[in-house]
Amino acid sequence: MKKYLLLIEDEELWALFKKGISKDINTEIIELIKLKIKKGGKNE
Repeated sequence: MKKYLLLIEDEELWALFKKGISKDINTEIIELIKLKIKKGGKNE
């Protein structure tokens, strides 16, 4: 399994994200990636 480093520049945004998650951070990020792929990877 590969590991990646995530750098967050906006600490306020990161704090809001952490408050809103219901699972561990890795699982939440993976789910966001999967959702982005299902949408075609485009910013809409």
